[in-house]
Amino acid sequence: MFRTSLDEEIAVEIERPSEEVWAFVTNFERLPEWLDEFEAVVKESDGPMSRGTVFRYTLSPGSRSATLEVVDWQPGRRLAWDGPPLRSRGGGARPRGFFEVTAIGESRTRLVSRYQPELTGTLALMRPILKRWLRKQRTADTQRLKQLLESNRAE
Repeated sequence: MFRTSLDEEIAVEIERPSEEVWAFVTNFERLPEWLDEFEAVVKESDGPMSRGTVFRYTLSPGSRSATLEVVDWQPGRRLAWDGPPLRSRGGGARPRGFFEVTAIGESRTRLVSRYQPELTGTLALMRPILKRWLRKQRTADTQRLKQLLESNRAE
């Protein structure tokens, strides 16, 4: 079976305190507000967000659903996720990545998002096309997040 990974990092500076940016990006139920292909995210684990917390997400088109798990939890600073491959025609994509939040002033924050999906099957053969799509889509998503947070609509 063909297998390869993508690795895209998107960084943005947001005119909001780091605590607010952290609270928003780690509330996975709000991912559909700024990540375009997400239809829904539901927490499946009990208790507060921490390492081991599991979420079920649904993507469009096609209402495909799978889970992801928080694999690194450094409150206020870093959250990483991983999960089993989300199957699609001809292959799958394993969701992996992280968010890092750094204060760069009293009310200015740097958010680094890294997306590292592992592709299998024919999706692996489409790596160059999917890499361009991932960069374009996540850049647009990050700009949507920045606008949402800076306009105070995130509250």
